[in-house]
Amino acid sequence: MKGRVLFVTKEGEDFRDGFSYAMELSRIVNGGIFVLFYHEEKAIDRFEDEMAAAALAESGGLEAAEQVLNERRLSLKAAACNKAAQLRQQCPDPEMLVDHRIASGDLVAAIRGVLQDKSSIEMVILSPSLMDNGKAISLKKLKKYITRPIVTMSRPASAQ
Repeated sequence: MKGRVLFVTKEGEDFRDGFSYAMELSRIVNGGIFVLFYHEEKAIDRFEDEMAAAALAESGGLEAAEQVLNERRLSLKAAACNKAAQLRQQCPDPEMLVDHRIASGDLVAAIRGVLQDKSSIEMVILSPSLMDNGKAISLKKLKKYITRPIVTMSRPASAQ
């Protein structure tokens, strides 16, 4: 069985940061890349959606309330598919990018879930976009729960 690399990145504008390195490591292990897009949910956005859905449900619009709650999830899923297609175009081998998933909430739990589902993943690579502010992921917690090798990337410091 071919080994795979799990590339974890934020789903924002800089989702490509570090992908070339992940491709190279994937080539070395003769496998593919599984991409986990992480979406930082803002509490206020979620609260607004839930309040709008509650107001619609109170007035008898259950279908409209359901649509409000599913709208964000569907738009995130479509955006992740689009970004995965962009990453696939960067791959020299069209079979290299195997699959993708989007996650929000606890990133360590999402990584654990992918590793449980995909036993062929041999290494976890964290994009520089996750390491910028240090809020997205706790390395201490990650080391506690993840038994695979973890590669972290950061952006070079700017000279001032």
